[in-house]
Amino acid sequence: MSKEMVLRDMAAAGIPAAQYIRMSTEHQRYSPDNQKAVIAAYALDRGFDIVETYQDSGKSGLTLKGRDELKRLLSDVISGEANYGAILVLDVSRWGRFQDTDQAAHYEFMCRAAGVSIHYCAEPFDSEGGMVASIVKHMKRVMAAEYSRELSSKIARAQRLQARLGFKQGTAPPYGLRRQVIDENGVPRFVLKTGERKALATDKVVFVRGPDHEAEIIAQVFYNFVRKRMNLGQIADWLNQQGERHPNGNLWHTQPVRTLLTNQLYIGYYVFGRTRNNLQKNEPRAKDTDFSRVRVVDPIIPEKLFDAAQRRLALVTRRHWSTQEIHAGLQKLLKAEGRLSYDLIEVCPYLPRACVVSDRFGGLGKAFQTVGYEIPPRVRKNRNGLPYTDEELLEELLRIYRGHGYISRHLIDLDPECPTGRYYIRRFGGLIPAFRLAGIDADANSQRRAATARRHAFQDANGLPKARPPKRGVPDAEMIDGLRRLLATHGYLSMQLINADPDLPAVGTIARRFGGLVSIYEQVGYSSSRSEIMRAARKRLGMPVLAIQRGRSPKRKG
Repeated sequence: MSKEMVLRDMAAAGIPAAQYIRMSTEHQRYSPDNQKAVIAAYALDRGFDIVETYQDSGKSGLTLKGRDELKRLLSDVISGEANYGAILVLDVSRWGRFQDTDQAAHYEFMCRAAGVSIHYCAEPFDSEGGMVASIVKHMKRVMAAEYSRELSSKIARAQRLQARLGFKQGTAPPYGLRRQVIDENGVPRFVLKTGERKALATDKVVFVRGPDHEAEIIAQVFYNFVRKRMNLGQIADWLNQQGERHPNGNLWHTQPVRTLLTNQLYIGYYVFGRTRNNLQKNEPRAKDTDFSRVRVVDPIIPEKLFDAAQRRLALVTRRHWSTQEIHAGLQKLLKAEGRLSYDLIEVCPYLPRACVVSDRFGGLGKAFQTVGYEIPPRVRKNRNGLPYTDEELLEELLRIYRGHGYISRHLIDLDPECPTGRYYIRRFGGLIPAFRLAGIDADANSQRRAATARRHAFQDANGLPKARPPKRGVPDAEMIDGLRRLLATHGYLSMQLINADPDLPAVGTIARRFGGLVSIYEQVGYSSSRSEIMRAARKRLGMPVLAIQRGRSPKRKG
């Protein structure tokens, strides 16, 4: 069948098609109306019926970012929701000036694979052609990408030259500064308001200082940050309380405050072109000779204060550590010290905090294993300064059991002469196996029954009911009053007393409500620190309190 016959069949059928329109700001010939006129003539000649329009206005063709209509087009085609069989585009450059030509071909292939063809209405090649058309299409894509690259390079050179002359390039002025229009002879004309632009191409825009009260606010921000040691969030709150607004009209938050503190315009220097991103892709920072830094206004703050702010920002700015950096740092530390530990990491200048390392690898032990280091087992020493044997450890358990009539991890942790329950767990694989080796009835059910019996005995001795329904929705004031009542009745507070009181919720509820039991104990007047609470508990249990009075339990030493 000849091409003329195919075209006649298409015209008779009226194939539904969509048109894609994209316009940046580069030339009038690419205006939406001109594109639609050319596409309409092509559709009439080829027998297409335009049923859908996708239009990205004022969008660059360098990337897919920001081109919402092209994204919608691709989504409709791939999902099968498109009610058309062809897409009409003015030319290859309207589809995109992607710097990687394979990206443009990929999007076209996605449409073709879904059964929707793409037609370039103003191109000399046939969209349904063979090898020659493919070669010409690829050349057109290369030409479109090269056009953007050359145009971007020319604009970048011009902008850097203008910036070196002190003329403002792009972006809105920062807080405390304004835009001043000057003519070709450098004579000031007027100050631009937000959203206004200069009218004449021969005019230039320079920075000038804004109102005096804004300069005072800027100086106070730097003073608060450097001298008063306020953090970024506190400064943002202070600015909002002063009724000041960001130049874009929004409230202040940490990132705009950080930008303010790093802007060299406040010491009089305009810096432009430091980050090269002319083609909307990640590029390395420009060399010192590639960007401009020129004095344009009188400084608002002294350079010494600005430098001090940069030093403190470097200290408080959170750095993102990659896994590779942490791994290399651990290897370096192991080679230098011959071992790894929490304390070594904390003081290491080329590693983050130990908690960061632990979170990244799921524990310090796992982190150390990645560099071939195994944590040696911790050795506790007995009263003679020698490492505990298994028999000595089990004898300590028996001593606690005989002294109290029962054994629990809580009692082990309270005993100043015995290693911690955690040490027993690591040494014997758990407390229950350790209890059994010591000859203590350590069945889990028997332990629970013994705990229940002790709780009931405690409740009977204090005249408390043995069971109560859970309390929910108790106001904070009612909880505080209930704890004060318990303190006045018994002279102390404990988890057992709270859990047994029918008018109070469970200990966990109170701890969550007030951020911990120590915090609420202090509010009701019982002790003021965890050490005092532990000292009182030891005294009630008849244990020595000398170790606590010295500040640390002997079990933490060695």
